[in-house]
Amino acid sequence: MDGAQPQPSVRAYDSVKDTFSRNGIPTDEQSKAYIAMLAATAGVSAELKPESIFDFSLATAAAKDLAPKK
Repeated sequence: MDGAQPQPSVRAYDSVKDTFSRNGIPTDEQSKAYIAMLAATAGVSAELKPESIFDFSLATAAAKDLAPKK
C-alpha cells in the first residue's frame, strides 16, 4: 500500500485520537467540551453537571487496579 491514501475512517480517527484519554476517563475539560457540544447540537443545558450524565466509576476502579504498583 505504498503511496496509498488512508481511508476516511483512518483520517477521522487520526484527527481525534489525541483527544482520548489513555485510561478511558475523560478529563474535566473533555467532559465540559462534550456537554458544550451536546448543548449546541442536542438542546441539553450547557449548565448540565458532568456527574449527571457520566459514571466512570468502573473505569476509575479499573485504572486504579491496572496502575503500576510502586
